[in-house]
Amino acid sequence: MPNQFKQGLLIAFSLFAAVPAQFAIAQSGTTIAQANPDVDTRTGITTRPNERTRILANMRKYLVGLQVMSEALARDDMTAAAQAARSMGSINLYEVRLLFANKAAIDFRNLAFEVHKDFDTVANDAESKRDPKLMLSQLAAIMKKCAHCHDTFRLQDTVH
Repeated sequence: MPNQFKQGLLIAFSLFAAVPAQFAIAQSGTTIAQANPDVDTRTGITTRPNERTRILANMRKYLVGLQVMSEALARDDMTAAAQAARSMGSINLYEVRLLFANKAAIDFRNLAFEVHKDFDTVANDAESKRDPKLMLSQLAAIMKKCAHCHDTFRLQDTVH
């Protein structure tokens, strides 16, 4: 093997080794959490234990609400789908008193408020436009926000 070829390979491998793993992961479309499931890289949001419990219970309620909406859409029952969406809307807003109101915690809270308002929009559009495809599209957009939030944040009772 010619010496110049060996030197070229050595330089190429050296440059590849210098590329941060996070860059390679980001380029592949895989999240860091998916690439190494044993390491939780999400940002911790510190809440009081009772608020953490309430937020998690609300999230579980949303999973049930999404199931009810899906079933209603499968039956072409826009009235039931709108009612399910409304039950997850801003009627459920409550003030979470963040223990540490840093940027991440405020982003988390703002995203939650946005999702509540999105469900109001879905309910209003379901009642007025009665378009199941529009509703499914809106639900997909909301679910992206849910996935982003769960991939970005984790709730914790104490500072870690």
